[in-house]
Amino acid sequence: MDIQTRMYIFNGFLDSGKTTFLQDTILDTDFCENEKTVVIVSEEGEIEFNQERIEEMNCDLVYIDNEEDLTKDFFTSLKEKYHPTQVLIELNGMYSTDNIINLDKPEGWEVVQVLTTINAKTFSLYINNMRSLIYNQVIRSDLIIINRIDETMKKSFLRNTLKAINGSAQIIYEKEDGTVNTMEDDELPYDVTSDYLDVLDHDFGIFCYDALDHPEVYDQKTIKIRGKYIGQDKLLNNGFILGREAMVCCEEDTSLIGMVCVHPSSSQLVPGEWVELEGKIYLKYDPEFGGNIDVLYVSDLKVIPPLKNEYVTFD
Repeated sequence: MDIQTRMYIFNGFLDSGKTTFLQDTILDTDFCENEKTVVIVSEEGEIEFNQERIEEMNCDLVYIDNEEDLTKDFFTSLKEKYHPTQVLIELNGMYSTDNIINLDKPEGWEVVQVLTTINAKTFSLYINNMRSLIYNQVIRSDLIIINRIDETMKKSFLRNTLKAINGSAQIIYEKEDGTVNTMEDDELPYDVTSDYLDVLDHDFGIFCYDALDHPEVYDQKTIKIRGKYIGQDKLLNNGFILGREAMVCCEEDTSLIGMVCVHPSSSQLVPGEWVELEGKIYLKYDPEFGGNIDVLYVSDLKVIPPLKNEYVTFD
């Protein structure tokens, strides 16, 4: 079915910068050029929409009061009244993204992108107390904008926590002045210049994600690392996956984090068995990944008792 009207969901809690991001997208880019746009507003934050300027961009603002207002009949009424080519939904942070995506919609209307804004200053509060709501927003996100980052914050904590929920989402980091930040100035919890790394258990996720992003940094390094035997690798002879679970929502909802390893006796291991590995990392091209990855060639393998804290954390 051809998409006639593209729907974009803008997620985020109050004070996450959601309205500012959405309004800047409309007014300061060519996103609405040659389009008929409807903007659905489901909550009122500190920042108000500049209705006059938005309407000059051939956009109409439509306000709703409840999540129950978002029905097929509602969207059908928008179709008949405005005939939009795109619909931007500023979704209340307490509403369900899945409900909008799975909702029966007018023919030719489809959600094509989910964008989520996160206030770095309040992220820890939400992830510790409202993890399921963070999960609901992030799991469907194509793009995550983390704003208000200052020099004291660990971006690796933000990035790795979100990547554990949704590994495919693109993440953009913004400083408090709105300029784009990068991960390069974020200090790792170990000396990455050393030729030997003993990866501490609480650094497992940080190490695996950084190795995925910068595999060349770890080429030829010797490491010691602990995790679970997940199973045999499909491509490498004697290859297997070492992994641990990161809790993304609750103990019943986890995400696997790990790396590819090689050892002659790997097939004798039992899935779920905990091991300590020591060996050397080499870069290998992975056709499924479409690029180089780090592969650990194990020289010493020991079966160990399960870790006291089996789940991966990033703090």
